[in-house]
Amino acid sequence: MRRGLTEKKPFYADLAYKLGALGLAILLWFVSISNSQFEANVSLPIEIRNIRAGKALGEEAPRTAVLRFRGNGRTLVKLFLLLPFTGPKLVLDLERVQRRHVFYLDEYLRDSPQRISIPIVGMRENLDFVEVVSPDSVTIMLGDYVERTVPVQAQVSIQPAAGYTQVGDLLISPASVTVKGVVEEVNKINYIKTMRRTYSDLDAPLDISVGLLHPDPGKVLDVSPVNVTVRADIQMVGERRLTELPVKVLNVPADLVVYVSPSTVSLTVTGGVDFLADQDNEL
Repeated sequence: MRRGLTEKKPFYADLAYKLGALGLAILLWFVSISNSQFEANVSLPIEIRNIRAGKALGEEAPRTAVLRFRGNGRTLVKLFLLLPFTGPKLVLDLERVQRRHVFYLDEYLRDSPQRISIPIVGMRENLDFVEVVSPDSVTIMLGDYVERTVPVQAQVSIQPAAGYTQVGDLLISPASVTVKGVVEEVNKINYIKTMRRTYSDLDAPLDISVGLLHPDPGKVLDVSPVNVTVRADIQMVGERRLTELPVKVLNVPADLVVYVSPSTVSLTVTGGVDFLADQDNEL
């Protein structure tokens, strides 16, 4: 007698039961670890506060520090889920710093644990600070604060299309910006450059906003504003005939009499059509 053949069920058969079993397994796993103790490394932004009036940072400080914490599974899961949305930070208070100070972070945070700011309700009570992973220390250098106005140099290349020309120079607005920081570094800055831009085959006026380059990325310098407007007048090339233009002689010595011959000339001027239309019959 032949046995009946059993059809193989597809994977998605009873999918709801399978997903339910998986969810239950995850829940049981989480419950089993929720009260166990674990250690985890957490990266926190470093925030510098209370710089004395008339002072500024002379050197760039590290932007983040990695700290190791201990807590139960439930607390650590909550920490990593909510950390990106709560604005945590490690605060360096410079209220007593006048010129130079080294913060040894492990010692600093054990003496002042409130400098670890994690604004999640109940988190600090259930989380133990273990140690600083990196950096070991942060050196703060302060200098006298100063502001200086410097000109802007445009690194913008203009290439008009065939039959067009650029009339006049590039116009930069504002033509100068303010650099702020410690006096030793600010006094080294004589100008600020724009980012490099190239525009080809232009057949209309150019009006763009261009960002400014940081004068020294390794130094703590603030530039304001951070963008300028660059304008270029692009016009179609034209010609205009100027006739009977009087010839004038400039800077004639007082003891000389100058006679001009011929006293008038005629010229053909080439340039932007709008520019030529605005010219009267003299140069």
